[in-house]
Amino acid sequence: MRKSNEEAARTRQTIVATAADEIRRSGIAEASVADIMAAAGLTPGGFYRHFESKDHLVAEALGKAGEQLTENLQKVAAQGTYDDLVNAYIGATNKDPDDVPSCPLAALGSEIARSGPEPRETVTKLMEDMFTLFGPGPAGNKAARRKGMAAFATLVGSLTLARIATDKDMADEILDVARQKLHRG
Repeated sequence: MRKSNEEAARTRQTIVATAADEIRRSGIAEASVADIMAAAGLTPGGFYRHFESKDHLVAEALGKAGEQLTENLQKVAAQGTYDDLVNAYIGATNKDPDDVPSCPLAALGSEIARSGPEPRETVTKLMEDMFTLFGPGPAGNKAARRKGMAAFATLVGSLTLARIATDKDMADEILDVARQKLHRG
């Protein structure tokens, strides 16, 4: 019996949400379609009813992860200080490589760079959102965008290095240096 359009949409959202977690946890290459579908409680055979390719799913999953990150950080920005925003990004994007990091760039940057155009375009939009969010000033202001770009690059780089480090003290120090560099207060 065929699923209703509503059921199919829910199934697709389940697959995208599961893929967003799986690829951030284990990487794009390591997260196979079969593993993603199994984690979603589905069989791999149904994958192509929802997606043209794994790249298409990866792009949607990165978009979902980016939306979640942006929404969470926008709430912090609306209620707190810039320092709170920096702390929220570092705190939300866990440095433990066994946890699912919130930011797909900190978890998957080099893999995304080697992906097809669709995932890279999705993440480019996320970068623009983050440049605006971390830029001190009105959206569209070139100087603010450049400062936001530098801040976000510092954050992604520090989280990436902290996730790589096997020495917990070193990982903590990397994040402390990034906080000190970016904090305004």
